[in-house]
Amino acid sequence: MAITAKFYPSAAAKMFNGDLNNGDSFKMALLNSSGTFNAAHTLYSDVSSNQISGTGYTSGGVAVTVGPATSSSTKAEFPITAALWTSATFAFQNAVVYETGGALMMHLAFDAEQNVAGQDYQINAPSPAPKATPVGI
Repeated sequence: MAITAKFYPSAAAKMFNGDLNNGDSFKMALLNSSGTFNAAHTLYSDVSSNQISGTGYTSGGVAVTVGPATSSSTKAEFPITAALWTSATFAFQNAVVYETGGALMMHLAFDAEQNVAGQDYQINAPSPAPKATPVGI
């Protein structure tokens, strides 16, 4: 299963301006196949119409911890703790990480629809949490 992560340009501006910090509260929400990346999106409300519903899924997603960010000469990495849905039944193809105030941070696109049927489902499950490495803006 391939996952492509893209960083929202507005999030970079918020970080440089000091308006989005490692200590902020974040959530991961799941979106249907229409919830694709759009660089013009800035707020969760821009994508929330594509949010999924289903057993074990709470509107708005689940809390995750982001950061601290690290960088090198070729990439920036943003560790994200595991997002867990228990006893879940739903389908999704995209996910977003956003600051609980609404600012979109990162979009995750799965190469195919993910179908969860009456089981626990975790994104970024390994421990320690893997790094989501954004590609191109």
